[in-house]
Amino acid sequence: MSAAYYVVLENPNPGFNTLVQGAALAKAASNIDRIARMLGIKILEDFVNADLTEFFDDDEEDIHNTVADVHKVWFDASEGLEWATQLAEYIENNPSDVHDAEAVQDDLAEYQELFRNASKSGIRWHLEVDY
Repeated sequence: MSAAYYVVLENPNPGFNTLVQGAALAKAASNIDRIARMLGIKILEDFVNADLTEFFDDDEEDIHNTVADVHKVWFDASEGLEWATQLAEYIENNPSDVHDAEAVQDDLAEYQELFRNASKSGIRWHLEVDY
């Protein structure tokens, strides 16, 4: 099984499709990050929510649930849409700069659709990684 970057919305039941593949982005992460730096935009990991629960013992469950929830970082959907659009435009013009450009473009199109819908609904987001 391969890794995948997936979008977590602040509202888990927004009334629209929230499924994004994200596996092609994960496979091309080093290229995506290189391109993002070149474009002056965030890299994938900048959008990943850190798992603060790893800093707490199991017997501190009440504390770690509260602290982790308070410290989740959320991003405006318009920022995600701009990020995915900039990457997609670059890769469309420079497909040889990323491995499996077609699959990466498919992932980015799914992200763009999700971010458009989330933006219309005022829902914030962050990325998580599934290994």
